[in-house]
Amino acid sequence: MRRGALLGELLTEAGAVTPTALSRALEQQRYTGERLGEILLSLGLAAPEEVAAALARQLGLEFFRLSDLLLSREVLGLVREELARRHRVIPIRRGDAGLVLGMVDPLDVIAIDDVRRATGMAIRPAVITSDDFFRALGQYGTAAGSVERILGELSASPAVLEEESVESLRLVAEQAPVVRLVDQVIRQAVRRHASDIHIEPQEDRLRIRYRVDGVLHGVMSPPRHVHPALISRIKIMARLNIAERRLPQDGRLAMRIDDREIDVRVSTIPTIWGEKAVLRILDKSSAFMGIERLGLRSEEFPRFEKIIGKPHGIILLTGPTGSGKTTTLYAVLSRLNRGDVNITTIEDPVEYQLPGVNQVQINPKAGVTFATGLRSFLRQDPDIIMVGEIRDEETARIAIHAALTGHLVLSTLHTNDAPGAITRLVDMGIEPFLVASSLVGVVAQRLVRVLCRRCRQAYVPEGEALRSAGLEQGEPPVLYRPVGCDFCHGTGYRGRTGIFEIMVIDDTLKDLIVRRASSSEIKQAALAGGMRTLWDAGMARVLDGTTALEEIFRVVFVEEETRRLGREGEASG
Repeated sequence: MRRGALLGELLTEAGAVTPTALSRALEQQRYTGERLGEILLSLGLAAPEEVAAALARQLGLEFFRLSDLLLSREVLGLVREELARRHRVIPIRRGDAGLVLGMVDPLDVIAIDDVRRATGMAIRPAVITSDDFFRALGQYGTAAGSVERILGELSASPAVLEEESVESLRLVAEQAPVVRLVDQVIRQAVRRHASDIHIEPQEDRLRIRYRVDGVLHGVMSPPRHVHPALISRIKIMARLNIAERRLPQDGRLAMRIDDREIDVRVSTIPTIWGEKAVLRILDKSSAFMGIERLGLRSEEFPRFEKIIGKPHGIILLTGPTGSGKTTTLYAVLSRLNRGDVNITTIEDPVEYQLPGVNQVQINPKAGVTFATGLRSFLRQDPDIIMVGEIRDEETARIAIHAALTGHLVLSTLHTNDAPGAITRLVDMGIEPFLVASSLVGVVAQRLVRVLCRRCRQAYVPEGEALRSAGLEQGEPPVLYRPVGCDFCHGTGYRGRTGIFEIMVIDDTLKDLIVRRASSSEIKQAALAGGMRTLWDAGMARVLDGTTALEEIFRVVFVEEETRRLGREGEASG
């Protein structure tokens, strides 16, 4: 790599960006004048780490992955959190040559001057990603302390908080300590990359839990008397009726946290101990990722791109709720979103806004369902249509009609594996020959937690563990298991990645579909044609140290017969 080389050249030489993607970004740059790196990231054409590393090489600076570092509190204390947040900088280490300062924008000379004056030290700029910056902010640890202080203030007046008349609740919910408490609970959840906040009243206490990487973790237990004020504040923010406590309610609110737009969907239900609230956090900045960041292995890319490269037909994503289907759909749409195509989506609900895409939210009360919306789309001259979910025969038939008349249709189904999607469509009442003619590919997926690189522990499995994993043949491999440290909040995991089962519909499978072959016959033929089962995709991640064996057992439920088929298919392929 050459210092001073153009950023685009460095990225293409490293294989981080394709020439086509670079041309697309440069074309947009000519119109907008934005920085090339920002355009590549906004379009999902490159991973943040790759852009940051290339920028560091271009400027001759160091690049740090803060996800691999546990920063010293002493060093963090050199730069106030407010100053770090304002300039998007993180102090990394102190040495004889000065303070190494991680910067999202290493060309920000004002930031360098401000930190130099505040610390009295020489500044050595280094490059970090925006994601790592916000993650590192959480290591300042002020949010948890703020929550404790606020709870201390609220505990001083339990009688006021326990008054549950509507007017009293409205007044209490507007008090500064309650406002700050809700703000900090949501802010702390965002910084820990939680997807949901559960606020659950118990008989003698209130339990607050965050769902991080798909698993719930208890984070605090405020006194029981805080519950009415806390729920009321959330309901006011979400424009819900605070007087109604007997019926479920749904709403949403928007916040700006750490320079990011956050949407929060709020759901409340009555329980025997009071109202429970669940807050679903939708971070708009995390929705737009390229397919390169989904977790596809190198050998899976050609199969995946073969499917999404089709000009027409149906592409189905399958998996349970929370398996990452929406993220994959948006990644595919970002890849296909060009100036010469018309993309329209119908979703329930629209979770993220995609630039340049026409998005419609279903509204059954107004008569807008997946089926009626899809039928209307066909009069809007679309090239690509995304349907949030195929739930019934009517929607399936319209989608198939659209695919057969030259449109590319993306949608989801709830099935356990890729071959099961075919059976599901036929069970809905769709004729097998229509399924065979329209379907171009099915992708089943799951999300598995990634082991924390700082504390994962190597071991050699033996006995039942070897047999249940299908690893009893040959030399036992070295695997890794979670331990837990401060860096991963004691969970042993940091982040998640996808595992995929990619079934390309070829002539052999089309013939089997038309002949109404069973799901197991279709699976055997798909495996012979190069498909890899979810189990085998997960085991590949276990063997390369990405995740733990227990995590695959938790996420991928398969029977011994399925594992055997996978091994036989891999051997024959």
